[in-house]
Amino acid sequence: MVKITVDGTEVLVNEKKNLIDALKDVGVSVPHFCYHPKLEVVGMCRLCMVEIGSAKVDPATKQIVKDQTGKPIVIFNPKMQAACNTPVTEGMYVNVNSEKAKAARAGVMEFQLINHPLDCPVCDKAGECALQDYSFSVGDSGSRFREHKRNHPVEKIGTNLRIVHNRCILCYRCVRFERDIVGRDDLELQERGNETVIGYTPLNASSGPLLDTNYQGALADLCPVGALLNENTLFQSRVWWYDAKQSICHGCSELCHVTTNVKDNELYRYMPPKNPEETNYFICDAGRFSVHEFSRNRLHAYLLKGHPGKSVDILPQVAENLLNASKVAIVGGSTLSNEEVDAIQLLVNEWRNSSKDVAWEFRTETPMWENRFAEKADFLMMVDRRPNSKKLLDSKAVSIGERKGWEEYLSQVDLIIVLNEFSAPYAFDATRGIENSELYKLFEQKDLWKKTILVSTHESAATKKALASLPVKAFPEMEATYTRHDGQIRKSIPVLKPVKGLKTASEVLASLSGKAELARR
Repeated sequence: MVKITVDGTEVLVNEKKNLIDALKDVGVSVPHFCYHPKLEVVGMCRLCMVEIGSAKVDPATKQIVKDQTGKPIVIFNPKMQAACNTPVTEGMYVNVNSEKAKAARAGVMEFQLINHPLDCPVCDKAGECALQDYSFSVGDSGSRFREHKRNHPVEKIGTNLRIVHNRCILCYRCVRFERDIVGRDDLELQERGNETVIGYTPLNASSGPLLDTNYQGALADLCPVGALLNENTLFQSRVWWYDAKQSICHGCSELCHVTTNVKDNELYRYMPPKNPEETNYFICDAGRFSVHEFSRNRLHAYLLKGHPGKSVDILPQVAENLLNASKVAIVGGSTLSNEEVDAIQLLVNEWRNSSKDVAWEFRTETPMWENRFAEKADFLMMVDRRPNSKKLLDSKAVSIGERKGWEEYLSQVDLIIVLNEFSAPYAFDATRGIENSELYKLFEQKDLWKKTILVSTHESAATKKALASLPVKAFPEMEATYTRHDGQIRKSIPVLKPVKGLKTASEVLASLSGKAELARR
């Protein structure tokens, strides 16, 4: 730690940080657009200009020269400096809120707003826009610009990304993120001067006509204005209408911390967490935009051979099937919480003690059988797309070493219980369709539906074919814990209100077990 003076107040700051981050730690905010803690510093926006100085030193005595009041005489540099690329040094003086610094920021804001349209009422970024905030806090109330603003058409540059060129302030964040974090040179500055725009410029001939990375949502997050927008959430809600809470993402075993945005009991999107510097700055599209599925095609009725019925009629029949089955296979479970897995493990032990042959195998896809649980698909998302495989591994929910042997075993059992493996959006890629999942194809090939009980959050082609389908709560409807791929325990909170009477997977199985015991009496 080093001591510096900020606007006349001495503070201790971390000398390993640049001036923006060091001042943020002591509660001093320096406005900025282009700077981001995870991106290369470029100093393009010039909004973070501050005065930097040092105490005057007598060349003869090498002592600090003081005034009549005993305070050091400070000599500030004639030119302002960008705080983003200024390292912290012992004894430095910084003026963040001097008249000179305020005038510099106001001048930068005037230039930034020259071509920016006054369309905040129709912009999706309104309410979380840095340009909007800074125009009020550090800008002037009027503009001297009387010429025509430039006018470029809105352009679709990604499969889920459009750019409003007229709003772009050329902070270069999106280009740096694609290049330095994602590892692709698909975005770049085009044209020159007043006509400069951000464009999709793929260097690889195999790249498609549109940007197709897994981080188009992160690009929209990084954009400090409303230039980059995701079409999945475009014009759906104002940000101040959302009920925002801190939870975790369901999308893979990375279990990223997220901010959930809920309106009218529908989960609209995940956003980076409230304190990203303590957790993660970015989240992938696979988790972020699959949240809509939690409010779509939900299974809220008990089904018997694809037909809805009352729980009081269907559950006893399923319980009877469980009672009469001597060999039972449990498939999946890595989308369930730690608490559910532990409870089901106790039930499995009870069933085994009652002379049932019960095998539990949670691996359902090739990467899982290849033991790729700790492998990353990119810089953030895991190859293992289920949130709790680590827990199932630790619980030894692995019955047979070979995949072929397990698949043959399924043909021999009397009853199969599938735990949420045919449920969007976290047990398979909803964009591909459940019919293309490996497990669905296996059940089709071996004709296993007539002896299969589905414990499921969603309706699907599978629930229409199975012997019975039992509805259960989904990820954002429960307070629960999950085990990250590295063993960390992370907690999710309920952000959606479940349908009244809906149970967890372990509660449903426990009720079956209880009914089986009653039938046995």
